[in-house]
Amino acid sequence: MLRRAPGVKSVDRDWKVRKLTTHTPQFLGLPTDVWPTGGGYDRAGEDIVIGFIDSGIFPHHPSFASHHTSVPYGPHPSYKGKCEDDPHTRKSFCNGKIIGAQHFAEAAKAAGAFNPDIDYASPMDGDGHGSHTAAIAAGNNGITVRMHGYEFGKASGMAPRARIAVYKALYRLFGGFVADVVAAIDQAVHDGVDILSLSVGPNSPPATTKTTFLNPFDATLLGAVKAGVFVAQAAGNGGPFPKTLVSYSPWITTVAAAIDDRRYKNHLTLGNGKMLAGMGLSPSTRPHRSYKMVSANDVLLGSSGMKYNPSDCQKPEVLNKKLVEGNILLCGYSFNFVAGSASIKKVAETAKHLGAAGFVLVVENVSPGTKFDPVPSCIPGILITDVSKSMDLIDYYNVSTSRDWMGRVKEFKAEGSIGDGLEPILHKSAPEVALFSARGPNTKDFSFQDADLLKPDILAPGSLIWSAWSENGTDEANYVGEGFALISGTSMAAPHIAGIAALVKQKHPLWSPAAIKSALMTTSTVIDRAGRPLQAQQYSETETITLVKATPFDYGSGHVNPSAALDPGLIFDAGYEDYIGFLCTTPGIDAHEITNFTNTPCNFKMVHPSNFNTPSIAISHLVRTQTVTRRVTNVADEEETYTITSRMEPAIAIEVSPPAMTVRAGASRTFSVTLTVRSVTGAYSFGEVTLKGSRGHKVTLPVVAMGQKR
Repeated sequence: MLRRAPGVKSVDRDWKVRKLTTHTPQFLGLPTDVWPTGGGYDRAGEDIVIGFIDSGIFPHHPSFASHHTSVPYGPHPSYKGKCEDDPHTRKSFCNGKIIGAQHFAEAAKAAGAFNPDIDYASPMDGDGHGSHTAAIAAGNNGITVRMHGYEFGKASGMAPRARIAVYKALYRLFGGFVADVVAAIDQAVHDGVDILSLSVGPNSPPATTKTTFLNPFDATLLGAVKAGVFVAQAAGNGGPFPKTLVSYSPWITTVAAAIDDRRYKNHLTLGNGKMLAGMGLSPSTRPHRSYKMVSANDVLLGSSGMKYNPSDCQKPEVLNKKLVEGNILLCGYSFNFVAGSASIKKVAETAKHLGAAGFVLVVENVSPGTKFDPVPSCIPGILITDVSKSMDLIDYYNVSTSRDWMGRVKEFKAEGSIGDGLEPILHKSAPEVALFSARGPNTKDFSFQDADLLKPDILAPGSLIWSAWSENGTDEANYVGEGFALISGTSMAAPHIAGIAALVKQKHPLWSPAAIKSALMTTSTVIDRAGRPLQAQQYSETETITLVKATPFDYGSGHVNPSAALDPGLIFDAGYEDYIGFLCTTPGIDAHEITNFTNTPCNFKMVHPSNFNTPSIAISHLVRTQTVTRRVTNVADEEETYTITSRMEPAIAIEVSPPAMTVRAGASRTFSVTLTVRSVTGAYSFGEVTLKGSRGHKVTLPVVAMGQKR
């Protein structure tokens, strides 16, 4: 039995994993407030290696070019990863900017899922996702985003000088297998990466471990953190429903996704003067001019429409070019678009092929949870997502179009014009928690019992992010063959945090992963740009999207604030023994299981997992009263006196002790927080503890607790 063989810690059944799928440097204040402190963008992230466990990389992309910078990349002082060659060109995947490139597919091959023609037996990105995430964290600065002849600004990674180490373990058709991902993580740690970015999580909880914290992902990542590697992991895209997280443990920084302040909108003006709002990243039709509108169903060639759904405009050959040419083509947004067998890119290509002046995609009925994103288009085009506005358009079209007794069109008289959707609008109501972003409470086991640990940890931009794409990438039908893509997901949020963590590590090279995580969390903000509490996208009763006041289960400690994170004042530090202590005091975990995974016995003095020294407090089962302690370390250059205040929703009383303390530079002090049940409501109460320093530092901890009768 392999399980009993020497050197084997545990044997788990392999299971599937999935990928959790430019303006943000400015939104986060990096060019003005952060990069200058590290020597400018051409030094931001110098010598920090970020490892990406993802779908590989497209090495020929300008975001990863080594000659883009005036200062050449020399050899790295300590990284020892290797570079595979492209089997076709025999050229190395590495160039100084990309410093390591390997692929992992043994488990995929064993399962018979690997096809070398499609999946590439190399670090080549056959999907797009890996190139996208790598460029968000560490892509070169000032790369022009061009598509269909239009410019959408300049893209930059968070740490544009950081090195990229690629560990490909995800593939375009089947996702990936945990065994390959675990092998990739182990290799990255062995090679000496500083930071790991994981936009990947388990499809479902594995059945073999009772504990979420000891699933093979988290257990392997504990080893990475023990070795000094900071880990950012996507929270998951199962929102807005509670308990949807796929990243559980205190040693991981779990990242939720926010919408930033940039929105793309467009409008269609009808011949009757009505303006219908929609979305479309496209140029306008010619100004001061209206065009006839023709519906795809009215311009079919013969009976060819029977084989395909003609209204979704995926095939130009079934439509009559003579009738479409010079007019606006009206198409229907069928279920095929949701399923992925139809794409907006194809509609634009069909309309262009037929010589149309533009196209309109009409949504007549929408299944709950359908997410509409603007897609760049080579010709004027718009997607009308609001069903009532779609009905206005259809009514106008039907009234204006004269037909014979068989229903055939005699004359097209409906007219319209499409506005310019290329320019984004900047909104004050940002950031907001994105609808898809996974929500807490965190769970400690696979019967979904609540954990005494707050997750997610932090919020970062993850909606409509422009970044590099692989020309071979097939992950998104709308970006096949393109060099850039505009996509959303907590996958896009995690590399924002990985890149910002690189900037923190560059400034504080000796800080532990927990110290970096603490600096990011305690300096984050829970206020939006308009000065109001953060809001979260949620479903209303009618299943339309609405905004509600966000809680720590949506955003953790808040939205990342990079310049504040470089100088947090105090940190909540923790090491390997603290993590073991957290595991050993979590009720319901078998001590043998912990020893099996960590080779460390449970003999620690921590009384309750809530005492684990993390910059948040979570008590899922508060009976009468409980006191938790926290230890802070002054990482500023000078002594500072902090006043400690707290507030909590009325069902639970909160007290802090001492009310103030002076901490010398480099010294640590402990304080305690006592929570007492006032009334049992059956719901969580939210609050925070704030430490305000005499030299201007401000450190905030979110508090969540639920009172129980016993």
